[in-house]
Amino acid sequence: MSRCQGSIPVATKVDRPMREFIEQESERLGVTTSEFVRRLFEVYRESRAGNARCDYCEEPVNIELTYT
Repeated sequence: MSRCQGSIPVATKVDRPMREFIEQESERLGVTTSEFVRRLFEVYRESRAGNARCDYCEEPVNIELTYT
């Protein structure tokens, strides 16, 4: 579990399948849905900063979000 003690709420709306995915993954990982979303943000932030690496080849991983 994270040591984050943040107190700033962040909210968004998602469709039912996405909500179910978030709940299932949170349960699988044994974390709250808030912690799951925080971890997703952390991975994205690390990627954008050039700090994320592939576990297999050690090459940088850059997650690029685009709207299609």
